[in-house]
Amino acid sequence: MGVLMTIRRLLAGRSGAPGAGAHPPAAPAPAAPEDTRFAELVADALDELPDEFLRALERVPVVVSDGGATEGAYGLYRGAGVAHPEIAAQIVIFRDTLTRDFGADPPRMAAEIRRTVRHELGHHLGYGERGVSSLGL
Repeated sequence: MGVLMTIRRLLAGRSGAPGAGAHPPAAPAPAAPEDTRFAELVADALDELPDEFLRALERVPVVVSDGGATEGAYGLYRGAGVAHPEIAAQIVIFRDTLTRDFGADPPRMAAEIRRTVRHELGHHLGYGERGVSSLGL
C-alpha cells in the first residue's frame, strides 16, 4: 500500500487549489521534495481547468497514491459521476506509474499528469472509457 496524499491537504492554502481552505489542514507527515513536486504538478493541472470544471470537482477529493502498478493505471476515478452527488467520488492520480514512465522527462510528465487529471474528470462528468478516449484523453 502506497502513501496516499490529498492534494488539498498537501497544498492547503495554495491559491487556486480546489477546496483550498475548505478543510482545516491536517498535520501531514513531511513530504519528500519529489513528492511535493509531483503534488504541485497535479495542482497545476487542476488550476488549468476552466472554472466550470473546477466547480464540478468542488466535492471530489483528488489524491496522489503509489498504487498505480497494482492497478495498472496512471489514474482512477471512483464514484458515480456528477449525476449522483449523493455517492462519494474520488480521483486518484498514481505517482508511481507516472514517475516510472515519464519521470525522466519533466515536461512530458507534467503533460501526462494534465492528461490523466482530465481523463478522470471526464469519468466524473459521465463519460465511459470509450467516451473519454474519443475526447483524446
